[in-house]
Amino acid sequence: MTRIRHWAVWHLPLAARILVLCVITGYSIALSGSLWGLLGTSGQDADGYLAQVLLTCVFVGAAVISGDVSMRMAWPRTRQDRVSRDLTSAWLLPIALLLPPAYVMVAVIGPSVHLYTRVWRGQPIKRVYSVAVLGLAYGAASQVHRKLLHAVTATRLTPAQFTGGARAATALAVGLAAYWIVNIVLINAVVVLTAGMEAIGTFLKDREAFVVDVVAACLGTLAAVVWSADPLFAVLLVPPVLLLEHQLFSGLRQAVRTDLLTEVANPQYWREVAGREVERASSSGDHLAILMVDIDHFKAVNDKHGHLAGDEVLAAVARTVAQALRPRDLVGRLGGEEFGAVLSGLNLLDAEGAAERLRTQVRDVRVRADSGDWISVTVSVGVSELSVTGGDLRRLLDAADTALYAAKEAGRDCVRAATREPGTVIDLSIPDQRAPAAETAH
Repeated sequence: MTRIRHWAVWHLPLAARILVLCVITGYSIALSGSLWGLLGTSGQDADGYLAQVLLTCVFVGAAVISGDVSMRMAWPRTRQDRVSRDLTSAWLLPIALLLPPAYVMVAVIGPSVHLYTRVWRGQPIKRVYSVAVLGLAYGAASQVHRKLLHAVTATRLTPAQFTGGARAATALAVGLAAYWIVNIVLINAVVVLTAGMEAIGTFLKDREAFVVDVVAACLGTLAAVVWSADPLFAVLLVPPVLLLEHQLFSGLRQAVRTDLLTEVANPQYWREVAGREVERASSSGDHLAILMVDIDHFKAVNDKHGHLAGDEVLAAVARTVAQALRPRDLVGRLGGEEFGAVLSGLNLLDAEGAAERLRTQVRDVRVRADSGDWISVTVSVGVSELSVTGGDLRRLLDAADTALYAAKEAGRDCVRAATREPGTVIDLSIPDQRAPAAETAH
């Protein structure tokens, strides 16, 4: 979905700011009214309240466990400021369908607090707004469903009430529609006010999100039916929901980590992993090298053969670089025709050998253009190593970038390595320059 930027209230446009405050206020008022109405219900004994609270706690606990087990393993952190879907409604919808609105309007707070504190720390105002939207959406579903299907004082439903005839089906369909409409309208309203009308087009094209919504609604309805038949059997829903949720977020995680064109790591994920590896190597005293690889005269390839052919060349070079290195070495596209690689455990001489190997293998790459011509390219490589340059990831990247430019100035299709002296590089293919590097490496 469309990215939501500047989620502090004072950074939002005025209209979005008013909407956020109105929704949060509306949720607070609706929740207070529902609680007041629940406590004032006649004919409700202590055992009835206890059973309802127990049901709510069971499904809230399932939602929390689901988030901790599935999302924590695969939550796509790079999507933290986007509208995203999950299967939490599989656990919260049963509360809305089985109990008065007050219970589900309180229940939405638990999984959201857990998500914020344990899985993903986003902006607090965004989390509060999301809770308010969900509370209103689930509350609307519960109220509509109860009004159409059964009396407000009912405490226990039977499976027949969910599946018994046209009235039950209509009540369920209208209740689910109320939830979906309120949720979608309020979420997309603030997105549009923040990011513009193009967000609507993005939302309508997101077919996978609609599928997730339908699956979650089906699972939530099934959970309500199973619970009303025998609560013990509801446990059987836990494994399939956890599996579906994990697969969903694993796919998202892989998508946001990968550059779609070259299928290597994207810049954000590569820098994140590289930073962690540098910190680990610094604390343990291990060797670690950074390679910066740039395709020579790539603009000429685009100008002569077109951008589609250029894209094929980029993908072919990325595959070759990844294949030339070890499986543990993370390759990423840093932008345009430039790639980076993290080589853990290699000193400067070994990293230079790896760079020479990939440089040689890239020279053998051939890509067929639409015109029938064969395209071949070369690469220039800059190398930096932690024990030589010291510092953090930024310093290593600066040193490798300096070495890369030196390789370009030396005629391209070659490798240069950074030294201890900032701004100076060496050619490790020359024996006289290789000796000092060997002393540093050992």
